[in-house]
Amino acid sequence: MVIRTTIQPFVLWRNTIFAILCAIFGLWGWYDYSIKIPALEVDCETFDQAKETIKKLETQSNTAQLNSTQTAEYAAAKKNVDEITARNVGAPTKPSQYDRPMQLWLYIIGCGMLGTPFFIWPILQTTKKRYELQDNGTLLSPQGTFTVDQIAEIEMNRWCAKEGDRRSTWTATVVTTDGKRILLDDHDFKNMHLIIGAIANRMMPDKWTADAKRISEQTEAEVASANEAV
Repeated sequence: MVIRTTIQPFVLWRNTIFAILCAIFGLWGWYDYSIKIPALEVDCETFDQAKETIKKLETQSNTAQLNSTQTAEYAAAKKNVDEITARNVGAPTKPSQYDRPMQLWLYIIGCGMLGTPFFIWPILQTTKKRYELQDNGTLLSPQGTFTVDQIAEIEMNRWCAKEGDRRSTWTATVVTTDGKRILLDDHDFKNMHLIIGAIANRMMPDKWTADAKRISEQTEAEVASANEAV
């Protein structure tokens, strides 16, 4: 049976979710940077000017009656204050001088422009790579096609190792007769353990099963079953 790899579902969904989150944060940062913060700055400036106008005209009205122009100016200023207060649920707070730079560098650039491609790229790269083990033992990989005779060995020292980097314990390495090293990564590729197991079982049948498990690693149930059979 031909064994073909695809991208691991958890790798696909993990990177997709993070890419979407980064894109959302990027859009959020763009909205704050381009629309929300500039609008708030305008509101603060208009609010302060309106309050000054109201204060000035109220002071004048204590000593003399306001003319029609001043009355209209007072009404317009009062309207601005009321609208801005309602829009901001109270008096507007002037944005910090760091607010827009933070939205630009942290969210727009950091999350949107850098973070989103950072998580999409592995999906594209992993999906593009093809690994296949044919019925006759020929291995197809991004590095080339190798027949059974061209596969010199498979290094299983990191596969399922109990110590070291956890990510590396999902990998094995095929070494060809001309010295090429082909990393077989079950962390990113679904069904890769079957390719690893098939090659390891063919080359070291006393140590590895076809599904890449150590022969010596028998569960208590397997041992009990074997004893009962005897």
